[in-house]
Amino acid sequence: MSTMNHKEAWVALSLALGPRSKRFAPLYAAFGSPEAILAATPAEIRKVLPDIGDGALAALSYERHVGEVRRILSYCQRAGVAILTPDEDAYPKSLLSIAEPPVVLYCRGTLPAFDERPTIGMVGTRSFDAYGERVAYKISFELAAAGAIIVSGMADGIDGICHAAALDADGLTVAVLGCGIDRVYPHHHTRLFAEIAEFGAVLTEYAPGTAPYHRNFPARNRLVSALSEAVVVVQGDERSGALITARHALLQGKSLFAVPGNIDSPLADGPNLLLRAGARVVLCAEDVLTHFRFLYKENIGAFVPDEAMQYSAVSAEKLRAHGVRAADEPLKKERSRVKEKPYTQSDKREETPKSALLDEAIASLDTRQREIYALLPDAPFTADHLVAAGIPAGEAVATMTLFEILGIVSARPGGTYQKTLA
Repeated sequence: MSTMNHKEAWVALSLALGPRSKRFAPLYAAFGSPEAILAATPAEIRKVLPDIGDGALAALSYERHVGEVRRILSYCQRAGVAILTPDEDAYPKSLLSIAEPPVVLYCRGTLPAFDERPTIGMVGTRSFDAYGERVAYKISFELAAAGAIIVSGMADGIDGICHAAALDADGLTVAVLGCGIDRVYPHHHTRLFAEIAEFGAVLTEYAPGTAPYHRNFPARNRLVSALSEAVVVVQGDERSGALITARHALLQGKSLFAVPGNIDSPLADGPNLLLRAGARVVLCAEDVLTHFRFLYKENIGAFVPDEAMQYSAVSAEKLRAHGVRAADEPLKKERSRVKEKPYTQSDKREETPKSALLDEAIASLDTRQREIYALLPDAPFTADHLVAAGIPAGEAVATMTLFEILGIVSARPGGTYQKTLA
């Protein structure tokens, strides 16, 4: 039987459970260490997880992952990648409070002190326009110049612009990836990746070698919001991944901000939907800074320095210096360069079931919202159904908008809604 050190045990557990595992928190609470979890008998595991399947149970073995674990640790040592675990001080403590914390984090660069200054998640769409480019850059630049940490997903579009702006402001920025730490996605962000790793940090819960599969990114978004004290949505339609991040922010109890947009533009549908549901409006960086000025008055100001405002205008040249696409350039179609994943089997891991996400959303409702939820029929309905039950019209519409963001209902043609069923 192979012996394992503490770091190897954590990596083995992460491979056994996969990213975004709902099983990690109860197992860790019950056994207290990865070694104890991996050494537990099937009967002991089933006392904690009565519904665990035979395959998932068999995966909880160090022997099953030993070769992969050693390849991962060898790569990380050669590449200067830190492996952060929940029992280390370097592991962001805000991640431990979410329902499905990462078992390990792979990190390039140096994480900032999240507890010393406000951390702002800046998110938006890939299909941005000149307005979104201008606003995303200006707000991110000025927030970073005032002392805030900018967190985003390093995706094409608004994410990349926000990271570039923070770097230009000589500020702090953190990127959270939906792939392995050895992959740059999109590929044209290679320079941006290197700059963030040098002057900030790049994080991922996915093992080295994991390709940027589409399903990884919604899971990644929960970490963007969890690391942030507030999330700002700049642009995106109602199907944008930015709204997934906003949903996670609401479930995690984070402050939610949105930049208003042209009501005729689909790119403004997402932020305007959030504003209608009660998100705070962002017209300038000070709208966010003043929200935190009493908590971090030693490290940030409530106002943007005058000199920062002189340089917060975006230009294509500024973005291209980081390898970031400007609004006047076409969307680059990224072709996957990776067909195989030598270090991980994460593509075979189970995803969080829809019913669990729905339960999480319902559990986040306050007493009044639960009362309204109890009035919803299974058949399609309109807000008039709630008005007839005694709910004021304005409250009914606002609550349905919130429920739509949380995934509790879906909007249908003709002003009707459909309750989401497990």
